Order: sequence, then structure tokens, then C-alpha cells
Amino acid sequence: MKKPSDQLKTSFKKALISTMLLVLAIGNVQAQDTTKPIRIIVPFAPGGSNDIVGRTMAQQLSVRLKRNVIVENRAGGGGSVGSEMAARAEADGSTLLLISSTFAMNPSIMKLSYDPVKSFTPVAMLGMGPSVIAVPTSLPVNTVKELIDYSKKNPGRVNIGTAGVGSFQHFAIELFKTRSGADLTVVHYKGGSPALTDLAAGHIQVSLGSLIQIQPFLKSGRIKLLAIAGPNRAAMVPAVPTLKEEGIDVDASNWWALLAPTGTPSAFVELLHREANAVLADAEMKKRFTNEGAEAMPMTRAEFEKFLVSETAKWARLAKETGIKAE
Repeated sequence: MKKPSDQLKTSFKKALISTMLLVLAIGNVQAQDTTKPIRIIVPFAPGGSNDIVGRTMAQQLSVRLKRNVIVENRAGGGGSVGSEMAARAEADGSTLLLISSTFAMNPSIMKLSYDPVKSFTPVAMLGMGPSVIAVPTSLPVNTVKELIDYSKKNPGRVNIGTAGVGSFQHFAIELFKTRSGADLTVVHYKGGSPALTDLAAGHIQVSLGSLIQIQPFLKSGRIKLLAIAGPNRAAMVPAVPTLKEEGIDVDASNWWALLAPTGTPSAFVELLHREANAVLADAEMKKRFTNEGAEAMPMTRAEFEKFLVSETAKWARLAKETGIKAE
């Protein structure tokens, strides 16, 4: 049995060790606060929802961290090219990866050169937004049922665009086709923005993408919305029904989050997590998400990690059900 003096010494040693660890942690965070910019790799082309969210967060984190935060677009492979780049980056706190639903889809359809779990550490969940079915204003349909009937009357002539093979839109479209019976020809683009540009110009007839990236085209009056592919109607377009209201069981909501390469100093990851959540808690930021048809969705890092595991399993089931494969 330890003497009181021994117990006191043990307690003192534990307290001293804890203090030293805290000092080291603070030192690690301070060591990251250099003039070297932090890059957020967005694994898709400029103009899409990933790019919009990534640039918004970069702007806000630059202010809070008092450090230059920039976006670097690395499109290709349904997001896998940029993800691989982030996985192989130096884990010194200067690289982050902006991910979306596609990140959870890729493991089920392609062989990856990185491990989506072991290669990264979760930083922060950012937000979620519903997808919408949009068509050019000139297309003679005003409801989803009319679109389905129109596609069947014009087999092989109704094209629907995606942000690329294995992208979020690709998964959502295949699910919609399976559940609705619509005769749609899938056309793959290198990003969501080029697909929407062609939609507005009438070169393709349908798009199923995030409401956040469709806003500029919707405001221009060149496209119209037929349905929300989410669980609820969107506040900014309350008259647009959900697919479930139209009798089609499809819920395809997109989400966005931040990861860091495994090995990034934990104290700095925690700092980024706190600052990202602080950005999401800001009233102006919440309003910005709402105005774009999305919702800020902060989580603890543990909650985010659990969510990511659940999403990966969900999309793996869908890939098996629909037969989606990467090229």
C-alpha cells in the first residue's frame, strides 16, 4: 500500500505529464500557424456545389485562422483523383480535402489507390442540401410524371447530365431511373457546372443535381424545377414537390465535409474542427446555406465519422442494386 507521500508524488507526476502534453499540443498548433497557405483540395471542377462550399469555407477559415486558405480544384475519376492527391499530401496541416456524398460512393464502384478510412482523419461535417430535378424552360413538361411520360414517348432522345461517372449525380440518376421507369440517356461531364450550362442551353434535357449549384441558372429563368429529391420541400422553392410526394421513392441529398491526411497533428485537427463549427454557427453563414437551398450541419468528429461509415454502406447497397460501375 502506497504511503500518502508516495500517492502525492504520483499525482504530481501525472499532473506534470498532463501539463507537458498540453504544452506540446499547444506548441504543435502554434507550429502550424505559419505563412504557408492551407489548401482545400476540391476534387471536382469549378462551379459545382463542392466548389461553392469549399470556397465559402476557405474564405471564412482564412479570417478565423488569420492564415491564407485557398481552394485547389483537382477534377477527375469521380473525385478520386483529388482525393488521392490529398491522401498523399504531407500531413503537416497545410492540406485539407473537401468531400461530398461521392466520397462515400467511390469505394463501391472503383479500385482506389488510397484507403478512404485509413488515409484520412475526419475534421468537420459542414452541411447538407437536397437535389432537384431540373429541365430547360423550353421543355414541354411541368411535372415529374409529364417528364417520365415524355421520355417514354421519345425513347433514347431525352438526355440527363451528370458531373461524371460515379459522381453523386450519377448515383442519384440511376436510382431515379430504377424507381421511376423513365427512359433517360445518361451523359457524363467533367463537373456539375458544364452539365448545367448545357442544360440551360437546351443541349441536354434533364439534370438531377444539388439545389445549391442550380441557383444561378434558376434565377436566370433558363431552367425550371420539377421536384425535390430530398425528404422535405425546400424553403426557398416551397411550391416544388418532393419526389416522394409524386409517388417516387427517391431521397438523394448531397452533403459536404472536410478531411485531413492521416498524421496531421491532432491538436491542429481539433483547432480546425472548432473553427469550422464556429463558422457554421454564425448566423450569416447559416443564412448563406439557407439561401443556397442547403443547411449547415455541424457534428462532433465522432458523429461525423459514424455518419461517413453509414453513408458508405448505404451507397454500396445502391451500387449493387443498380449495377453502377466506374469506367
